[in-house]
Amino acid sequence: MTMFGNGSICPVCGAGELKEKTIDERFTYKGREMTVPNYVIYECGTCEEALVEPATAKRAEKILKDFSRQIDGLLSSADIKRIRKKLAFTQEQMAEVCGGGLKGFARYESGQVIQSKGMDNLLRILDELPFALDIINRRPSRVPAKVVNIMDYRQRRGFNYNAHSYGVKYTGKSNCTMG
Repeated sequence: MTMFGNGSICPVCGAGELKEKTIDERFTYKGREMTVPNYVIYECGTCEEALVEPATAKRAEKILKDFSRQIDGLLSSADIKRIRKKLAFTQEQMAEVCGGGLKGFARYESGQVIQSKGMDNLLRILDELPFALDIINRRPSRVPAKVVNIMDYRQRRGFNYNAHSYGVKYTGKSNCTMG
């Protein structure tokens, strides 16, 4: 519930009356600008302070977080939801696979929280290579870690890698089991 509204007394100066205005508000992030249309504010005629209407603030928050994700090269909240649905997982199942807890994953999808670069990378891998879930789900507790030469491993396991501008790209599948 709003503590202020059209015609109410300004909570900042206590003297002026608030007047509702709908504007197009501009925001800047890392030198890039975005305009949020239909941005509702209440402006005081005396002190000229502007208070943002709570529903507008909530709507703008998601828009601005996706804008900053785009600038930072991260997946959007819609992309995260698409990947989860592609894998046919609930939010709870994705939280179990990726870590961070159910509420955290739900907040990535709703746009309330921006995922870390590491989480973003994991989601991109799962989007491109869904069978990577097999590796994540193995997590053997009694098998000690083995140090292997990656080139030997690739040759034995039948992987086919091609050079890519940002590293290597998987282009084949392996039906082998790890052990």
